[in-house]
Amino acid sequence: MTTPLLPTTTTDGLSFELLGEVRGWRDGTEIPLGAPRQRALLAVLLLRAGSPVGRDQLIDGIWGDTTVADGANLVQAYVSKLRRLFEPARAPRAAGGILTRVGASYRLSIGPTQYDLGRFEQSVADARTLRSAGRSEAAERTLAAALDSWAGPALTGVSGPLLDVERARLAELRLAAVEEHAELALQLGGHARLVPHLLVLTTEHPYRERLWALLMIALYRGSRQADALAAYQRARHTLTENLGLLPGPELRGIEEAILAGRPDPLALAPVHPVHPAPDAAPAHDTPPYRTELATRRPHLALVGTGSAGPAPRAFAHGPWTDAGARLAR
Repeated sequence: MTTPLLPTTTTDGLSFELLGEVRGWRDGTEIPLGAPRQRALLAVLLLRAGSPVGRDQLIDGIWGDTTVADGANLVQAYVSKLRRLFEPARAPRAAGGILTRVGASYRLSIGPTQYDLGRFEQSVADARTLRSAGRSEAAERTLAAALDSWAGPALTGVSGPLLDVERARLAELRLAAVEEHAELALQLGGHARLVPHLLVLTTEHPYRERLWALLMIALYRGSRQADALAAYQRARHTLTENLGLLPGPELRGIEEAILAGRPDPLALAPVHPVHPAPDAAPAHDTPPYRTELATRRPHLALVGTGSAGPAPRAFAHGPWTDAGARLAR
């Protein structure tokens, strides 16, 4: 069974979670993070861990257009309370070493291994490196463990205009990893175990053509050509009736390959994600609150082994889905 990525004890004893409820620990003991607005402020700082966040950005991101006459004082009060929680032994009025002030900004100085989002992003990058090196089984295990670290929808229990945008971004980030894991599971012969979970995912995300493509291939590799073609028709109906769009070239190409009974790989022009160099700036140093996401279309193959293969771990052990379903816990 895959071991979830649990809070990690570091040199200063602090660790945090964003992928579910916003939570924190010090030396293995959970920290009472206070009121929702205080948790929201911490969430914003965690999303930009290591980088300064302006006071005005914090006010706008948490309260938005809501009139708040004492926003600056509230931010300072929340920061002071968080500092006491993070560093209870710090002398009064002494500068904080973890949550510091930089001009009119605040910075939470933690490393990527100290919060679950940082570990998730690193695991996804590691899985892609392993996959590029031809180590598909190791890549699958790494992605499965990363997906198991999601306890629920990101940033549960906090709200604000900025956090609502980030919640959508993180949901997309997770779903992209789910697709990558499914592709690896297909490569490893796990098509039979994937089918029921892909049926759930295509219901939850009916406009996600990549998921329909994965479902069609899983069905086809299980000698279920008719079901694979029926899945294509469902996808086509959903897109045309609701959006006025025809399926894209990927889905049409898979349908043509199935109709032709081709056992050979279906060559799709891949657009691989850019892998940063080992010494490149971490993901949280990108422009703040960026919502643009790269579209990745890695190669999919229709050919497979005759065996159903091992259970794809992230599905067999229950990744969280947008609808809150445990796929097969």
